[in-house]
Amino acid sequence: MKKIFLYLSSITLICASCTADKQQVESCCKVPAGKTAQQAPDSVLPGESLYNDTDVFTSQHGKSIQLKDFRGKITVVSMVFTHCTYACPRLTEDIKAIGDKLQAQEITDVNYVLVSFDTNRDDPERLRAFAAEMGLDKRWTLLQGSEDAVRQLSVLLNVQYEKAPDGSFAHSNLITVLDQQGRVATQLEGLEAGNSETVATIQQLAKL
Repeated sequence: MKKIFLYLSSITLICASCTADKQQVESCCKVPAGKTAQQAPDSVLPGESLYNDTDVFTSQHGKSIQLKDFRGKITVVSMVFTHCTYACPRLTEDIKAIGDKLQAQEITDVNYVLVSFDTNRDDPERLRAFAAEMGLDKRWTLLQGSEDAVRQLSVLLNVQYEKAPDGSFAHSNLITVLDQQGRVATQLEGLEAGNSETVATIQQLAKL
């Protein structure tokens, strides 16, 4: 595995499976919001930027993508898997709710990104189907990658996950906002959590 960026704090999250009984995933720890920093010059990525990660992912349209391709826009990212029966669709709806608030305020220059834990089943065709099921528009990018790439990204985002024998995943539910240079600006933990602070952070970033 490639060298892991060490700027994220080490916070242990309690994980729970996405199960059919619709149990909400909770954590004993709240991930602290990151500070919004001024943008670096376009030619230089800050050392703490996630966009320094060179792993290649594949989108729902079969396009090869690196994280740095999202540079220049605010990016809202989360990790899910499409065969999840409750938590992942709920998490996706939570991001859509953030997007609805931003659109109402005419903040539209935002990327929405979902990265799958499921390297075996979530191929581009399945990602496209999930996007259709969830009503995700062209602003959304769904990504699939190698096990190493997914594991490294999970560390960068401070997302804990573990694969179960039945192919499902126990994982933390975390929405991360990256600034235009790929730095963590804030994180929202849990399902159906209040998103006012997250929206406010994006509003501030949009003014930069």
